[in-house]
Amino acid sequence: MALPVSERETLRLLLDAHIHVRAAKILRLRGFDVISVWEIGRQALPDEAHVAWAAENGRCIITYNVAHFSRAHYRWLAEGGHHSGIAVCKQIGLREFLRRCHALLRTHTPAMVRDQFLWLPSA
Repeated sequence: MALPVSERETLRLLLDAHIHVRAAKILRLRGFDVISVWEIGRQALPDEAHVAWAAENGRCIITYNVAHFSRAHYRWLAEGGHHSGIAVCKQIGLREFLRRCHALLRTHTPAMVRDQFLWLPSA
């Protein structure tokens, strides 16, 4: 169920290096604030650098790299840090990926994903 516009803050996304930059471009065309690490030249950095940058810039990370980002999430919180959310999914086709991102963007606020490790919604 989508949140009413009056109750919604805009969730901003950062797509990890394993996700094609085309996904970010398509989501932006649909009106969402989404960037890819490829677009900002951060694709070769370690996972925790992505978590730090995303936290500083208020962006929820989307990644296929479940194991690495799960560890980064727990380590980050154990060290007293806060992040803007990490959403994961197994590697899927572009159309399904876009559908799941759209579902996340329609149903979640920044406050709902803060410090959370979650799976992209399936619909």
